[in-house]
Amino acid sequence: MPFYRTFLLVQQQFELRLRLTLGAAPVLALRVSFTGELGYELHVPSEFAVHVYRLIMEAGRDLGIVNAGYRALNSLRMEKGFVLWGSDITPDYTPHHAGLSRLVSRKKGNFIGKEAIEWVGHSGADRLLCVFMLNEKVPVFGGEAILRGGKVLGVTTSGDFGHTIGKPIVYGYIPRDEAGFADYEVEVYGQQVHAVRADAPLYDPQSMRMRT
Repeated sequence: MPFYRTFLLVQQQFELRLRLTLGAAPVLALRVSFTGELGYELHVPSEFAVHVYRLIMEAGRDLGIVNAGYRALNSLRMEKGFVLWGSDITPDYTPHHAGLSRLVSRKKGNFIGKEAIEWVGHSGADRLLCVFMLNEKVPVFGGEAILRGGKVLGVTTSGDFGHTIGKPIVYGYIPRDEAGFADYEVEVYGQQVHAVRADAPLYDPQSMRMRT
């Protein structure tokens, strides 16, 4: 079976959204996570961004708060199994290809792409998004060839080093008939590196960290 991601929006005992005031700033706090940890995203008008940032950094100083960049967030989301629009998911693929078909509402009426989604759901996706762990510490960024037994199956959509699991991680689409094996190779700068396909999110597969 391909690698299917677990997406947890929010538990019922938590508010999905909160409207707050931080200092002089109106803030919309959304109970979502791109890292797989418990938390909120804070949405503020751009003119208040610096003001809110300074307040948060001051409040968290004694707790060891630090800044985290995009590459840190990318590493965390890849360990958690969160896909990224524009690389892992694009208009070229349906939710069935990406293992996200359960997130498509069956209660909606007509919408753009509905016929395509239903057709792929009925006939079966020809390619599936999988995740692989590499057994060597090599730099991966996306665009690397995915192989099995010397045969090129596809190209990675994204890649990064997972600091929690201690291994590089790549995502990529491969033919459905080739998506059920354990061992593959990923070509990194001309070197074929052994890779293992995962069946579940590499970090906190039960999403317990996002619940407590």
